[in-house]
Amino acid sequence: MSDIDIERVLRAADPRNRPPEDVELSARQHLRNEWLLIVAEERTRRRWRTSLALAAGLMAAAIGVWLAAPLLTGRGETAATIALASGEIRAKSSLLGTWRMVGDGESVAAGETLMTGSAGRVAVTLPGGISARLDHDTRISFLSAERILIESGALYVDAGRAAAGPARLEVVTPHGSLTHLGTQFEVRLLESQVRVRVREGRVEWRNDGGAIASGTAGEQLTIEPDGVVQRGATPRFGESWDWVAAVAPGIDIDGHSLAEFLGWAGRELGRDVVFTSADVRSEASGVVLHGSIAGLTPRRALEVVLATTRLQAYLDDGHIVIISQESGGEPSVSSGSADPAT
Repeated sequence: MSDIDIERVLRAADPRNRPPEDVELSARQHLRNEWLLIVAEERTRRRWRTSLALAAGLMAAAIGVWLAAPLLTGRGETAATIALASGEIRAKSSLLGTWRMVGDGESVAAGETLMTGSAGRVAVTLPGGISARLDHDTRISFLSAERILIESGALYVDAGRAAAGPARLEVVTPHGSLTHLGTQFEVRLLESQVRVRVREGRVEWRNDGGAIASGTAGEQLTIEPDGVVQRGATPRFGESWDWVAAVAPGIDIDGHSLAEFLGWAGRELGRDVVFTSADVRSEASGVVLHGSIAGLTPRRALEVVLATTRLQAYLDDGHIVIISQESGGEPSVSSGSADPAT
């Protein structure tokens, strides 16, 4: 408001006694100051509202780009490496990406999806040495190097023994998630349930509501959609685990002892290695192996490797029993036992 505007307002008022000149000037100045203050405050509020709206828009855009980037564009950090691929194995790097065939030695990045066909199986190695294996018709997504979302099929995890290191993995399912402690376990999505079989160690199940349940070696947990957990027993070896052994990555045996190889075979087959005497144990520790078991299943490798030594093995329930050929006794796995290793 200008001085002219103030003058116009005063002239429009009813005639009255004019105040002293100094009072009139003071009133005019006070009115002018009040008007300028109101105008300044309004301009500040408009700038503040504009700034807030701009900041909110920029933040929403940044969050959207951050969330969508792994899904819509490129590949993130390496989450896994293909250790052994059998049959049709495909991966894609984003929601808008196209499927590509993958094979041994290739990497899979965080944000990517990995899928097996009806005749495909694959084993991948995760950071920290964790082995994860996918059965037929399985689909998983790597949310990160430490989190896997299973969308269909079955996933087997061998996280190593508890003393092997601090590597951790979370498996996310439609009904909750699994974490582990030095564990071998299988998680399979059924029609409406999640089934968890613990082969070694312990797992912790946490449903979407926050309830927690644990499972130990030899236990099977069946989780219903409403969160109810049914418990039962499951063997650590046998035909139900054959698919895991069929896609087990081999190890480098060259220069390693027979005892080390037997420990690997026992772990892959879910059986404890038992030596019939201290001498047999000592001999297994002293035998240094050469060659390769690449392409052999654990059972076949057990047969082939022992054929080059003076030791034999037979399978007895949950054990691989190691004996000396000189001792006779039970038949070896290579000549046919009640539970042959071939």
